[in-house]
Amino acid sequence: MNLENISIKILSKHVLCNYCIGRQFSHLSTGTTNFERGKTIKAFLTMKFSSTFSDENIAFLQLLSKAGEESAKRLLLKKNIVPEETQSCYICEDSLKKIDELVKIIMGKTEKVEFQTFLMGSSIPKKVLERENELKEEYSLIQSEYLKQEFNRNIGKKLIEKLAIETDFIEPEIVVETHPFSLTCDLNIRSLYVYGRYLKYIRTIPQTRWPCRKCKGRGCSECNNTGKRYNESVEEIVENKAVILTKGEKGILHGTGREDIDARMLGSGRPFVLEIMSPRIRMINLKELEEITNKFGRGKVEVKDYRFSSKKELIHLKSSAEHSVKKYRALIAFDSSITDKIIEKIDSSFNNTIIDQRTPLRVSHRRADKIRKKKVHSIQSKRISNNEIESLIVCDGGCYVKELISGDEERSSPSISEVTGIKAICFELDVLEIEEKPYSDIK
Repeated sequence: MNLENISIKILSKHVLCNYCIGRQFSHLSTGTTNFERGKTIKAFLTMKFSSTFSDENIAFLQLLSKAGEESAKRLLLKKNIVPEETQSCYICEDSLKKIDELVKIIMGKTEKVEFQTFLMGSSIPKKVLERENELKEEYSLIQSEYLKQEFNRNIGKKLIEKLAIETDFIEPEIVVETHPFSLTCDLNIRSLYVYGRYLKYIRTIPQTRWPCRKCKGRGCSECNNTGKRYNESVEEIVENKAVILTKGEKGILHGTGREDIDARMLGSGRPFVLEIMSPRIRMINLKELEEITNKFGRGKVEVKDYRFSSKKELIHLKSSAEHSVKKYRALIAFDSSITDKIIEKIDSSFNNTIIDQRTPLRVSHRRADKIRKKKVHSIQSKRISNNEIESLIVCDGGCYVKELISGDEERSSPSISEVTGIKAICFELDVLEIEEKPYSDIK
């Protein structure tokens, strides 16, 4: 069946606008639009059926009149025949005629959002999709284009012209989701990612927000209605000025591992990526952000080495945490006095030594109970008092250093307690260095 016969059959049964009849043959030619295809088809059929004014031809011209074909209406009027009133399109319900209105709505919604790249999306009601699919099946239409594609292309083209922006199919800064049949739209603003390193100088704050265990963040008497177990965190200090500068919703700190609440993070700092959710301003001065963040967190948290990052680097950062090498300073107390030989034994016993660590008791309520194998690369110790030492410990990321020292009721083996035969605990811990493989090295 050729294009002419298919078009006649379709338009004999359904009222279709120029866009929707043209879409059924969108892959048959290039260099034009679906609207122009539809207009051409209807104009040709008007000429064909006006060659003679038989009852059959007049009936079809009336169908074209209902489908909005002006030349068919004029012909009927010329023959003193009252043309049929135009009806809405069977498929798109004339929503394709409201693209300019939709574009205005989108521009109003994006007016205060800073972006240079975007991606269009359209949500089409199920009943419309069903009608469209039924039409394709009934007439074996294999050269057609879907309604969603028509909306996305036409709206996107107008936005590009008016806003001087570009389409990005991989990492668009915003995704515009239109609802053409209700003339509304939603904006999904892609997160902004900032890489940096932080240093933590106090032993009383966690890395990230810690919801109250009793109320799960809702607020109760136990947490003084804050919803938090701790009043502040590194995450909240780091996000504060960033959210203000970008006019974002919130910040999420993704670190290369995490230190205990009572451990300091010193040295060159812990690598992290700050994810700023729904930022309305993207082009910010990162040097300025560093300065005002450090002023806000003075004495508690310091940030450095800020640069723009990406979700891919964030994923790399998180996945590489357990494969990095970290250096700690631990102050260790023993239950009894220790000799210099015991100190030497500690250092010699942990030289590229593999240890088995079962999930520590202190975190077993929130971590999977399993045994992890970690390497302790080296320990270098010096005496502080008759029963205390300071140890520099170099070990794999993910190694529980406090349990390496205490043994955690034999859940970590070997441990310093096991090697010495004397119960030992870590009473002060600092992270000194974190080895990081540059993201550019990952292939």
